[in-house]
Amino acid sequence: MSPTEPATPFRHVAAVVVRNLVPIVGVLFLHWSAANLLIVYFADTLASFFAVSVLAAGRLSGTEKQDGPDWYQRLARGVQLAGSGAAVTLIVGLVPFGFLAFMLFMQDFVWQFALHDRDLWIGVAAQFCAAVTMLLREYRRIEAATDADRLIRARFGLVFMRWVVVIMVFFAAVELLQPQHGGALATIFGFVLVLAYAVTTVFMELQPERLLAGFAPDLVARGSVQGGKRPGPR
Repeated sequence: MSPTEPATPFRHVAAVVVRNLVPIVGVLFLHWSAANLLIVYFADTLASFFAVSVLAAGRLSGTEKQDGPDWYQRLARGVQLAGSGAAVTLIVGLVPFGFLAFMLFMQDFVWQFALHDRDLWIGVAAQFCAAVTMLLREYRRIEAATDADRLIRARFGLVFMRWVVVIMVFFAAVELLQPQHGGALATIFGFVLVLAYAVTTVFMELQPERLLAGFAPDLVARGSVQGGKRPGPR
């Protein structure tokens, strides 16, 4: 962290680190399924893509005057933006889904069991609820920001780059471990991917401007911090 950047509050750093350590501890000591965690992480990625796509759709479409009471206009506007965001998310999500399928294939994953795993789908639903909550909280603030377009692109870039890092680790792990279906190396392989996602998430939340500077420097705000707030998503 440069001298010009404000110190990150210790409580926030601890919360981010502990939150991302939970899945790692679960895999190591509580026999959590690494494959299931990768599905939850994929849902987290889709939910983040959806939230950013809705923000982008709101910026591009503008506000159109509609007939009817205020509640109907807000509802119609929300449905329109949600539909646009869902369409973009389905298209963009095809790439990480393809790699997710390969990751699960390496771990001899059984989809039939996943369909009946209640805890797995609760985790998936929680990711989307968190994304919608974040969207409702951030929409007006980002829409009113002077650099709203950069903020939206920065958010999308960070989410996309996190998955890119996981994919890079995936290829490296396949080359080094050469996991076989159902073997011990396959278990280690799944843990390495979970670890990669968790570590990248910590870095993304605590040092978003540095991650952007390495991949997309044009998305970094001048001076790395603008208005006392970091450019990346929380």
